[in-house]
Amino acid sequence: MGKASGYVALLSKDRMTLFIACVEEEQRFAEPVPDFQHSRNAPLVCFLVIGRKVTHIALGGRGIAAGTGLRRLNFDKSEKLPSPLPIAQILKLLPQRNKASVEKRFASGGLLTEKGFAAVVEAVRQLAPQSSAILDRYSSQRVARLGRLSSKACDNLAYQKEAVLTALAIADMGRNPVQEWAPPDGTLVSFLDGLPNARLREDPMVVHDLMHLPGFDILKAMPYNAAVFESDSERLTVILANRLPLEEQTGTDLIYYNETFQSFVMVQYKAMEREDDDKGNMTAGFRLPNHQLAEEITRMDALLAELKACEVNTAHDGFRLTDNPFFLKLCPRLVFNPDNIGLVPGMYLPLNYWKLIEQHPGIKGPRGGRRVTYENVGRHFDNSAFTTVVAKAWVGTTPSQSSVLASAIRQTLQTGKAVAIAVKPKKTGQRFNRGPS
Repeated sequence: MGKASGYVALLSKDRMTLFIACVEEEQRFAEPVPDFQHSRNAPLVCFLVIGRKVTHIALGGRGIAAGTGLRRLNFDKSEKLPSPLPIAQILKLLPQRNKASVEKRFASGGLLTEKGFAAVVEAVRQLAPQSSAILDRYSSQRVARLGRLSSKACDNLAYQKEAVLTALAIADMGRNPVQEWAPPDGTLVSFLDGLPNARLREDPMVVHDLMHLPGFDILKAMPYNAAVFESDSERLTVILANRLPLEEQTGTDLIYYNETFQSFVMVQYKAMEREDDDKGNMTAGFRLPNHQLAEEITRMDALLAELKACEVNTAHDGFRLTDNPFFLKLCPRLVFNPDNIGLVPGMYLPLNYWKLIEQHPGIKGPRGGRRVTYENVGRHFDNSAFTTVVAKAWVGTTPSQSSVLASAIRQTLQTGKAVAIAVKPKKTGQRFNRGPS
């Protein structure tokens, strides 16, 4: 599981001059450093040091190899401290148990330990309280707010976050904004509340993107939160609708709607549990029968009947490898970690394929129990394959069938689940003009 880490970057005078020039010109800067290990899905907070003083704080990333035993350390979103902080002052504020390891890192550079990083964050924030918005996301206050969330709330936040990340991956948009999540001071309604991309439901951009969404009339009468993610030429609007408080929700389903192809797919997440198999090895699996899933499949079959009654597609943009929009994702039970933007590994299974798996004798154990595992499922879509076929609407509903989306939204909300609806609007070639503020 990727966690936020800290890195001490020692720059020479010439390299610091070049770094400052890149910052002023809004260009990226990279420094060759001794090779190190760090997940690209987790934040890396860099403390830039020159002359035994911390002058800047930046977000970093482990880049490509820069030579034998070297690695590029890429810097982004750097912030200059109001005044350079002498390392000696930082060390004075550290707990004795962390001082030796942190002092060594400030002398030679490199990754801080998890506890050392936390101690340095608190010391810098104490010496320069208004110094860095970056550090606020890793403060002890943030840790305390997270600790006050109930286990049920964390479970639901984990699935909501996974749905948002999946939608961003399908839309081929960067997932880094999700790392900026922070628990708000007030009541937490959904995962979107803690994102800087959060928007009011009356926001013109949100209203614009939802106007052409089948089922929007249902959503207008429901509580929902919204967030808008943008790149230079793309936009994705995500809403999380629910009828119940966060602690009372029973899960999250993802609906991804591609306005260009007028197509939607729907993903339901199912947790796999680790158990001993018939050979005594611990493996992840999903046990059958599962009454909740059986009820959900019955509802999906009712929606499929509505889809089949729709007009047959005759347009090339409406061609689909399958127009059954329902997929299950079997994955390990999720743990809420707001700093990790990686998609959880798992198996995407089309509904029609799942129905065949349920009846296959190969999922039976020696005692007659049925359990679906990586070993006996045969084939599945992984994260990469699934996002590829959904992104260009090779799977999903046809234009005439997408009107059934309203029924899918209504049924999901009636079960007590939250529904994450991601809308990828048609390309406009430029960002949506929100008008004067």
